[in-house]
Amino acid sequence: MNSEALREKMPTWLGGASRSKGNGACSDFDLLYQLSYMSVIASAGVPRKRVFMNSAELDCSSSQYFRRVERTSTKLGYDYAKSCRVVGENIDQEEIRGLLLRFSSALVSGEPEGEFLAGEAEAHANAYVNDYGRKLEGLRKWSDAYVSLILSSVLVVIVGLVSTMIWKIGLGFILGLVGICIGTTSVGVWLIYLMSPQEATVVNWAGSSRRNRVQKVLKVLVPVAAVVGIGLLVSGANPGWILIIASALVMPVGFIAMSADKKVTKKDMEVGPFLRSLGGVSSAIGTTIKDAIGRLDLNAINYLRPEVKRLSARLVSGLSAKMCWQRFVDETGSELAKRSMTMFYDAVELGGEPEQAGYHASLFASKIAMLRAQRKTLTSPFRWLCITMHAAIVVLLVFVTEVITIFGSMIAMAQQSMPDLSGGQAGANAAAFNTFNFAGLEFMHGMVLPLVLVFTVANALAATIADGGSRWKLLYDLGITGAISGACLVFLPPVAASVFSSIQM
Repeated sequence: MNSEALREKMPTWLGGASRSKGNGACSDFDLLYQLSYMSVIASAGVPRKRVFMNSAELDCSSSQYFRRVERTSTKLGYDYAKSCRVVGENIDQEEIRGLLLRFSSALVSGEPEGEFLAGEAEAHANAYVNDYGRKLEGLRKWSDAYVSLILSSVLVVIVGLVSTMIWKIGLGFILGLVGICIGTTSVGVWLIYLMSPQEATVVNWAGSSRRNRVQKVLKVLVPVAAVVGIGLLVSGANPGWILIIASALVMPVGFIAMSADKKVTKKDMEVGPFLRSLGGVSSAIGTTIKDAIGRLDLNAINYLRPEVKRLSARLVSGLSAKMCWQRFVDETGSELAKRSMTMFYDAVELGGEPEQAGYHASLFASKIAMLRAQRKTLTSPFRWLCITMHAAIVVLLVFVTEVITIFGSMIAMAQQSMPDLSGGQAGANAAAFNTFNFAGLEFMHGMVLPLVLVFTVANALAATIADGGSRWKLLYDLGITGAISGACLVFLPPVAASVFSSIQM
């Protein structure tokens, strides 16, 4: 049967007569985990069917393709080599397509799946490390470019603002400058997103302790924020005070997420050594994982010590081992711990050697943790650079606008107090001298608040996207930039007015 006939015979969950694109793009991080997991459990000597069944049940984007292979083999009666070829030929994503076709060829030639998967996992790990390094290098350059773009966009606005003092420029030109500023800022954030490695760092399943903490705080703060915001808007309060109060309300959620992310980062560095030690002790003394945890020196564990102690107590008490490990992952809050523990636990449960399973799981965890540590050395300074830059540009934008606006109003008052010189040479000279664009200045003054809001959101987004981790960290950065913007809108206008307080009209 040729490939076209096979495609017509295939059910809809395989793509039918059209090539399937999957439920979503498969990330490199998920594919690395998928291959590492499959190589570890295959090395345990489990049957081929078990390898595919376990792989299809993994909680990652790449498992959908192996789920199709498993369904094809079960429902159509194909062997796994043919199932890999049929599914692979109907996938658009080149990397997954090539993997499944190579897997099919290896199974047909009689190559053990363990050796094939180990080679693929090692090759993809090297490619992932190289690609991650290239993205970090690109992120380093584009973070500098982002700062230049933001400063350039603010400079464009200020030049347009000063131009209203020189010539009667049209409102369309001013609106174009504002559009350029907003567009440049949006492009900068988009470039930061493109250059940032995409990876899951914290567990976010329903019922997780981290999600529950965030939801409890949100249930309290969201109604309070809505009531306070509506009340301030109705009362006609200064937008700066609204920003300050809104920032104070969202900051607790962001602070919780930021604190949890820092703890997860520290715990990730210990996941690899913990699994390697656990597997080594279990193999050395020939005992179970439950007994091996009790033999570990917990004083050598720093950030994971409380979770490991609770894990040991639960295992000793006779609770289900799977539930104990799930609870351990939930308490750590780490996606890396979740994937490494799943790899280690399943390999041991399927009869694999604990030392070998611990070594491979720790290798995966340590490699990812080290890459993320390199990312933190780049993104942590960038976060504070964004906050400092945000303070500088908002102060400059608001203060210069207020000064020029007050200066323009003083010129208008002076013009009204001057005698009528509508005729003669004196009138012509006065008209030529007065080129101040009052309408454009008033319009530009009204655009300050939207620009400040754009910079507030953009600088918070850039810092959060570059750093990665929990999406709730955005509220932490947004709270800081929002408080800075609000303080500038509240306190800078009186300061600008005091500059001209000594001038008598």
